[in-house]
Amino acid sequence: MEEAMEPDYIEYHRKPTPAEIRFGHGATHYRDFLRSWVTKADGTLKRWFKAHDDGLRYYR
Repeated sequence: MEEAMEPDYIEYHRKPTPAEIRFGHGATHYRDFLRSWVTKADGTLKRWFKAHDDGLRYYR
């Protein structure tokens, strides 16, 4: 029996920033993150986290 592989990337989303809304990009933003970035020490996925590259909060 073969074990099911978990995906390497997990999709998170966030609401647009006020600047993005003014610029015309007012839709919900979706982004995939590496599983290692969004996994807690106990192995479960974080409900939200702050991305280290753009400083914005993303939600599961």
